[in-house]
Amino acid sequence: MKVLIHKDDWLKEVINEDDLKNWNPAIRECCTAQDFKLHLKGSPCNPWNSSATRVFVDHFLSTHTAMYPDVWAIRCMVLRKTRAYIKSLIKAHGESTRGGQLQLATKNAKNRRERKTNVSPLFNVMLFHRCRDITFVYPQLESQRRMLDDLGADGMSSDEEEKVGGNIQYRIIAPRWRSPMLTPWLRIFDILYQQHRLENNSNDKRGAFPRRHVAPAVWTWSTSKRYVSGLPINAYRTEWLEEQLDIPNLVHPAPAAAYQHDPQLAQ
Repeated sequence: MKVLIHKDDWLKEVINEDDLKNWNPAIRECCTAQDFKLHLKGSPCNPWNSSATRVFVDHFLSTHTAMYPDVWAIRCMVLRKTRAYIKSLIKAHGESTRGGQLQLATKNAKNRRERKTNVSPLFNVMLFHRCRDITFVYPQLESQRRMLDDLGADGMSSDEEEKVGGNIQYRIIAPRWRSPMLTPWLRIFDILYQQHRLENNSNDKRGAFPRRHVAPAVWTWSTSKRYVSGLPINAYRTEWLEEQLDIPNLVHPAPAAAYQHDPQLAQ
C-alpha cells in the first residue's frame, strides 16, 4: 500500500485539469487509497480536497484499528488533523512556487520546535479512553461513565511540559469553556488509572508511565475555540457562557449535574 501523503510529494502538483474535468463527485470519491491525489493549487476544503480527506480518514482508521477504533470522537479528531495537514501542504506548495524555500525551511524548523512542547490532540483521545477504561475496573465509577462519554475527548485537558529543578512535570491546560469544577472530578479518574497500572504492572517496565500533571497557580486556558455542546450547564465556565451570543441554540446546555465521586473512592 503506497503512503497516502508522502513528504517527498509535499511540493508537487499531483492532479491536472483533466483529473478535475473527468471527476463527478456525485458518483465517486476523487481518488482511492491506492491512487491518492491532492489538489495543491486549490483550497483545503474545495470539493476535491474534501473528498481526498474522507478517503484518507477511512484508510487511516481501517489500517490502525488497534490504536484508533473507528468511533465518533476519534474519527472527528483524525478528520481535523488531516484537514490541518492538507492545509499546511497547500501553503507549503504556494510558498515554494513563489521561491520561498528558505522561508519554508525556517517555518518547518519552528514547527518542529513547537511540536516538542505542544501536546498532540491524540493525547486528549488517549486520556479520554484511559479515563473511560478505569470506570470498568471500579464499580463505583459506573454511574459517572455516561457523564464522561458526554464530555468526550474534546472535553479533556491538554498539558505542557515544564522542567522544575531536575524533574519534568506537565502543567494542565484546560479548555477555556470548561468549568474548573470538572478538573478535580477528572483528576480522580487519572489517579485511579495510575494506581491500577502500578499495582498490576509493578514488574513490567515497558511503555511510558502516566505523566505527572499539576494544576498551575494561575490557570492557563487552551486557545482552541472548539467546545462540547449539550453538557450540563454547570460543566461550562460562567465567564465563558456570558461571552456567548446564543446560548440556547448554540451551546444547548442541559440541567445541572453532580460531578461528584463516591467519597470513599475519592480518598
